[in-house]
Amino acid sequence: MGLLQRACGLDEEAFLENDLIKANAGITAEQFVGQELICQGNPYEKKNIYFWVRDKKNSEAEVDFLFATANQIFPVEVKSGKTGTLKSLRSFINEKNTPFGIRISEHPLSFHDQVLSVPFYLIERLPVLIKEAGLADGCRTVD
Repeated sequence: MGLLQRACGLDEEAFLENDLIKANAGITAEQFVGQELICQGNPYEKKNIYFWVRDKKNSEAEVDFLFATANQIFPVEVKSGKTGTLKSLRSFINEKNTPFGIRISEHPLSFHDQVLSVPFYLIERLPVLIKEAGLADGCRTVD
């Protein structure tokens, strides 16, 4: 994260005094989440991260990451602030028939209206949280 901040030209004072999650319009938050998602699973396997884009006229949508676990693919949206819509996340859920989507943000841990909200500090527990949310939602997950 420090290398990213340095590459963006932020000096040490900005690094220590500002809320880094919100810096650079959320790029830092997305970088952090991407690194954490890559760390999931077997450390000896090469990891890739994926995203989803629908590029239709008057119907664009983009999901920050796709996370695969429990034989399912889940859309993941990263929100650096407490506000922001989840329009693209909901589009993916509806189009791809996904049981629910994941929002990673400063929001507390919750599950509401097909969205599992996970705070930044719980990303490493994502597979367990997905499994628990799937059971709570009546989804069938396969190990």
